[in-house]
Amino acid sequence: MKKIGNKMIKICFILIFKSSFIFGFQAKAIVDKNNVTLDDVINFKIELESTISFGDLNASSIFKDFDIISGPSQQTTMQWINGRMTNSKIMSWMISPKKVGRLIIPSLNISIGGTKISTNKIIILVEKSKLSKKDLDVFISAELNKDKVYLGEQIILTYKIYRKVECSIEPFEIPKFAGFWAEEIFRPNQIKFKNISLNGVNYQEGTLYKVALFPISGKEHVLQPLSVKVKKQKNKKRNNRDPFFNPFFDSFFTETETKILKTQENKVAIKKYPGLRPSGFTGGVGSFKIFTETDVDSTIVNEAITFKISINGTGNMGLFTLPEIKFSDEIDQFSPKERFEKNVFRDEFSGKMTWEYILVPRLPGKLTIPPIALTYFNPKLEKWQRLTSKPQSVFVKKLSKNYLVNNGLTKRDIEVIGKDIKYIHMGNVQFSPIIPHSFSYAFYIYILSVLILISPLLAKYVIGYNLDRLPGKIKNSALKKAIRSIENYSYDDSFDNSKIIYVFLKDRFQLSNANLDTMSISDLLKDFIPKELLNELIEVVKICDRMSYGFASIDDKKIVSQNISKILKKIDETC
Repeated sequence: MKKIGNKMIKICFILIFKSSFIFGFQAKAIVDKNNVTLDDVINFKIELESTISFGDLNASSIFKDFDIISGPSQQTTMQWINGRMTNSKIMSWMISPKKVGRLIIPSLNISIGGTKISTNKIIILVEKSKLSKKDLDVFISAELNKDKVYLGEQIILTYKIYRKVECSIEPFEIPKFAGFWAEEIFRPNQIKFKNISLNGVNYQEGTLYKVALFPISGKEHVLQPLSVKVKKQKNKKRNNRDPFFNPFFDSFFTETETKILKTQENKVAIKKYPGLRPSGFTGGVGSFKIFTETDVDSTIVNEAITFKISINGTGNMGLFTLPEIKFSDEIDQFSPKERFEKNVFRDEFSGKMTWEYILVPRLPGKLTIPPIALTYFNPKLEKWQRLTSKPQSVFVKKLSKNYLVNNGLTKRDIEVIGKDIKYIHMGNVQFSPIIPHSFSYAFYIYILSVLILISPLLAKYVIGYNLDRLPGKIKNSALKKAIRSIENYSYDDSFDNSKIIYVFLKDRFQLSNANLDTMSISDLLKDFIPKELLNELIEVVKICDRMSYGFASIDDKKIVSQNISKILKKIDETC
């Protein structure tokens, strides 16, 4: 009985000891300062006493009005005070205010072992920096080359840093450019500084980032501030009377402090175009030149030629298209292969767009390709302009009587991704009758050809299988597979959602070639997908391709992904 009594005492002691951690804990929120400026960093802590775990803590509400600089970090302390063990858990963040005013860090609810407790609310008073720029050791700025532009007009935004003292810069995130298409111009691997004088004060100036912005909608846009975390030198003031005072010892008395530097908000107003938009306008805004050329001056009937259109200049390159081109009925044409080469010229975004058409003349004579017109808006001149290329001529010869048909393609073979095009040369070819004599090879070839031609009918009516029907499993799962891929996409990766579209089309329509592009899509699916829906699909593919090498925010990627899902669902339902 005595042993049982001792065990019961031990159990009770353990239960009491453990309960002290669960039911006796207290929570409090602490900051190192309540009055700060926009560039200050606040040390925010949550301390739990008499517990070994934070349990269920959701701290997301803290950061509505504050940026997270670092954290959270955790620390556990255990100590004996007056023969009693105390245990505490500390979670800490480094935060910075987003705006001026009276900001509140709300109370947080913590749940541990079914017990709930709340932290205290904290009020932070935030003021603008009382120092002028000339008094600051380091600051950053967002500089626009213009703040009133036309829709599609190029704006250059440059982020710069100015310093009087040595400082280190933490990696920073570029703000989202809502309402703009963005093309990165300059991102240094290492910031280079140069000495300048700013309002009579000597600084070192460095470029952090440079981007070309093209407004795509709206009447006015606000560019959100850039935030950069820096550690700068803070020289400790010492008494000149100190017998050890000497510049040689300054390094021993140098301290560092962490600051959050922020640029100002910039507003961009969108101006209206003068007058009515011309009928041939397809979105080009800037200054451009147009060139056309063919790969040959002469050819023969049914022989392919390449017709190339090039547009180069400065402006929203890659964001506009050519108007529809109507060639002569005497030639067959195939959808063009597009190529875009971007460039930076004098700190402006420029480039070259190329369209390559494959044309096949069907009749002899002089083939004339009419001039190609491009209508665009020139923001510098503030007027509409129209460019017209020179007409191109190719002399098409008849086939000679001695021209033999070969089994392959000519030296100007055409490769269209997803579709091989072979040209039959029309000449005076002599055919010999096929006589089934002694079961000649010609007879066997003749019989084999007939069997190949009627094999689809045999498959359909003999074995009851229609070769034109798509395999149900692949067809039905194509959309689900695509939607799942879009939902599982990581927006931190490069934007390659065009691949998802290509896989869907291949599975949905049982295309034999997976190497698709906008040209092959148009050729292969024009009989299956309505024209309007097909154009919508091609446009979103082009956007995906541009995003794969250009700058795009996560929000832009999400919007495009949503549009992709809608378009694929329309295609699946319609077709």
